[in-house]
Amino acid sequence: MRRQTLANVTPLHVNKVLDKSGAAGPSGTCAKNGSVLRPGRQSLAVGSMAAATSFSVQKRVSTKPGGAKGNRPLASKEFETTCISNISGYLSDHHFSINGIVVPSKTSSKTLAQILSSPTGKDFNAIATFLLRQFGSSDMFQGKVEDEVPLFFKRLGYPITLSKSAVYPVVVPHTWPAVLAALSWLVDLLRYQEQACTPSSNALADEKHAQGVAYLGDCYAAYMAHDDEEVSRLDQKHQAKLLAQQERLDASCEKLRQANAELLAELERLRALPDPVEEAQQRRAEQVADNEKFESLIQQLQAQKESYIQKVSGRKADVKARLAQVAAAESELEQLQQQVASQTVTKADVNRMVIDMSKHWDVFQSEEERCEEMQLKVQEQETQIVRGLTALESTVERYNKLAHRLKLVPATSKRADGKNYELRINRDASTQAEFSNLDLKGVIKPGLESLHDNYRTRASQLSQDLASLREQCVVRQEANAEKEEENAALEAEIAKLERQLQTAKDMRDDACKQLAEQAHAIKTEIAELSSAASNREEEVEQRVQVAKAQYEQATRDAEAEINRVMGDMKRA
Repeated sequence: MRRQTLANVTPLHVNKVLDKSGAAGPSGTCAKNGSVLRPGRQSLAVGSMAAATSFSVQKRVSTKPGGAKGNRPLASKEFETTCISNISGYLSDHHFSINGIVVPSKTSSKTLAQILSSPTGKDFNAIATFLLRQFGSSDMFQGKVEDEVPLFFKRLGYPITLSKSAVYPVVVPHTWPAVLAALSWLVDLLRYQEQACTPSSNALADEKHAQGVAYLGDCYAAYMAHDDEEVSRLDQKHQAKLLAQQERLDASCEKLRQANAELLAELERLRALPDPVEEAQQRRAEQVADNEKFESLIQQLQAQKESYIQKVSGRKADVKARLAQVAAAESELEQLQQQVASQTVTKADVNRMVIDMSKHWDVFQSEEERCEEMQLKVQEQETQIVRGLTALESTVERYNKLAHRLKLVPATSKRADGKNYELRINRDASTQAEFSNLDLKGVIKPGLESLHDNYRTRASQLSQDLASLREQCVVRQEANAEKEEENAALEAEIAKLERQLQTAKDMRDDACKQLAEQAHAIKTEIAELSSAASNREEEVEQRVQVAKAQYEQATRDAEAEINRVMGDMKRA
């Protein structure tokens, strides 16, 4: 008898069903054959290719679902949770939506797990329609969902028949686990179809996959033909190929290990080098400091440039004035030369002119010397002015500091009274009004004088208070001296009383000692009398009574003396 296949439908049958309904997989036309997983068996082409080596005659078992439930634990909560997780993951990955709202979303009140745990008829229609439409176009379902879903699962070759009562209504607890398992099976089928129809970007993986598929096909054909020797030969051949591939992979891994070791050594060498980031940060900090210095230097040079420009403009004005004077002198010289040329000069006139010229030369030299002296005086005055301005700036700075300490600056301070006492001077001022920002005589001086008068009045009041406090202090010191004298007298009296008290205590101790000795002697005498003459009992009893009375009297006297002494001590 010929061996049966692992499913109750063939791939051609499934492809024909999909071709009739216009299905070509979730992503359109499949890259190679457009077929889906043959229902009713597990795929041997999905997963690790190492599983192919375990394909042997001894492990050939049927994966066809048995029984009405296909040996699946439908009543198990764990199985139901697994199915819900599988379906919800697929729906989330493919952006499933209800009424245009993607589930789960911020606007949805329930998650997919909650929907799949207890769905309504509307929720099931949306989920089933979404999953079944992944096989084809959106217009492939024309009838009701409860009619189309069982028919579609039957076309796909689902091994368990779904009835209309199992699909609708789906909220019945004993029918929903079977429908949930069917939807999970459909999701697995869709996932396989996506993986099988997605072109791989790795040529080596594609080649291995093709070899594995060809090997599985040949093995399956030999298995179905009862040719176990061919199956063993194909297993050995494929195992040899896998071992060769493993050797090549080991060699490649060894090369990668060597390259990795070289890279690690290079990395350690680079780590041993100074950190370029720290060096760059240090250089950057130095450059920032240099930039700050250069900026301050540039500002100083700009200030010097402005002062030099002002000086140059002044010197240019002086040069223009001098040039005008030279032009006037030249014109005057020309007039004089013309006048001299037109005159008849005698020898006496020449001598007189020479004498006048020498006199004028002496006057010119004296004036030139005076001009040099004046220039020297001007330079000295400029130096003194610069020194005075520097001293004035230091004075102004000290004034501002004192104003801050006295809470006169700024204008909102406690003692400023809304006035601005902060003083600033301008070295480059051309007028007296521009030299200072405040009117010293009209604003600063009256305000400070008013503040000074207020504090002088307050100081006089405080000095009067201090004098009265000193007088009170003197009176208190005198009273303290009197009290100290009284305390000394009381201490002397206390010492005297303590000495008297000590004397009284000594006397009381002596009296108590004597009384104790007398009592002891009386007790001894009583004991002697009681033992010597028992016949004299009455006389002895009388004497005992007398002795007891004396003892009690002595005890009372001693207690009274003790009380008196204690009273004296308390009064002292």
